[in-house]
Amino acid sequence: MKILSAQQIREADQFTIVNEPIVSIDLMERASQAFVTKFLGLHPEKQPVFIFCGVGNNGGDGLAIGRLLLDRDWEVSIFVVGETEKGSTDFKTNFDRIENLEWIASRDDFPTITSNSIIVDGLFGSGLSRPIEGLLRDLVTFLNQQKAQRIAIDISSGLFSDQPLPKGSIAFKADYTISFQLPKLTFFLPQCEQYVGKWRVVDIGLKSEFIERQDTNFHLTEAEEMRALIQERSTFTHKNQIGRLMIVSGSRGMMGAAVLCTRGAFRAGAGLVNVHVPKCGENILQVSIPEAMVSIDSGENHIESIPKTKDVIALGPGIGTAKETVAALRRLLENQTDPMVVDADGINILSENTDMLELLPAESILTPHPGEFKRLVGSWVDDFEKLEKLKKFCTTHKLNVVLKGAFSAVCSSHGIIHFNPTGNPGLATAGSGDVLTGMVGSFLAQGLTSFNSLRLGVYLHGLAGDEAVRELQTPWIQASDIIDFIPKSVNSLLGT
Repeated sequence: MKILSAQQIREADQFTIVNEPIVSIDLMERASQAFVTKFLGLHPEKQPVFIFCGVGNNGGDGLAIGRLLLDRDWEVSIFVVGETEKGSTDFKTNFDRIENLEWIASRDDFPTITSNSIIVDGLFGSGLSRPIEGLLRDLVTFLNQQKAQRIAIDISSGLFSDQPLPKGSIAFKADYTISFQLPKLTFFLPQCEQYVGKWRVVDIGLKSEFIERQDTNFHLTEAEEMRALIQERSTFTHKNQIGRLMIVSGSRGMMGAAVLCTRGAFRAGAGLVNVHVPKCGENILQVSIPEAMVSIDSGENHIESIPKTKDVIALGPGIGTAKETVAALRRLLENQTDPMVVDADGINILSENTDMLELLPAESILTPHPGEFKRLVGSWVDDFEKLEKLKKFCTTHKLNVVLKGAFSAVCSSHGIIHFNPTGNPGLATAGSGDVLTGMVGSFLAQGLTSFNSLRLGVYLHGLAGDEAVRELQTPWIQASDIIDFIPKSVNSLLGT
């Protein structure tokens, strides 16, 4: 699914109006109907509703939504802020269709809102181009202080679709956002969470042919795409044909990382996994994962050399940053030509020895969390700058990188970012990233491209976390649970 700019969405509206054809007021009515349908699904029991409308099209949506709820016998109070004579054409049409409006001309007009009520924000939409000021700022501040649930129409007032909130400005703090047709870029950024809340997208029938023609660097990964990447195996398949992977992992006290990474690789379908570990890890690996081949390093407590191999390499979990390990990684990279997966301490070594980035084979994969990524590229002012740094890093070094977190940002070597929709806060647990490294390495070994290996690995990793939380009925899971639920996540994706 494409994530478009505010300008592109406005153009999609106009294209639909001209080419469906449909008059703009009817398109607004269709959007409002879609909003109300989703709203009623979220709130099957009637509650008092307070709708606050500006005089633009977002306010027109608010008026239409209020009328539709009134038609369903909901208790609705509708407030208008602004000069109606300056309103948009569609706002004025909906203004004429409804009675018993209330006006807000000063702070004295702010209503009393009980905690069992629902506040609906229709003050400003995605077309906002400047910070909220004056009475409207006071109103948004007041609404944010209420104990009632808050819902935004399309996007919270004061929040921009594709640029940061200016310092010192204010925005409506939504518990839910019901957005039209496509999600906004701001929905995927941590700094905007308090203004977006949980979000849902409703289809309002904008022309798909126009959306498909639009260029964008931002996408939302969809299940259909991931389903198509899971390869059906031949009856005569054998282990050497379905993914040979060498995992370089572990050091004294960190052998669990190697175990989790290896188990993740097997569960993601790797046919043969060779784990290269220091001597202190031999018995641990042999006992905990009898399916794995174990290669023993010359180092007692950490990796000191990495054997040559034609297998795909996944490297980094728990290896530490000892000077011998750094030297071993450098020797490997000087002779490595095929893409590989680098995580955890492998990334930390690269950030401390930046010249080694140039040795990474093109199309290799990095899987940093925000702290590791910051060590690679430096700090950022806001999440928008973070995404720009991600794109620049990937295109400069010809790498595929996932910046892990909620809606993990998976960036290709061409600077195209796909946000991942699966996963939950339970994945923020020790060892979770080690499992992901094994999964991504497994898919790369099975022949998927680097970018698709990363996207599928991240998607199924998140989906396994979702299945674990659902099945175990707890928000608190551990990395081993993620591994155990990989098969169920695959079956869920395939619909089997």
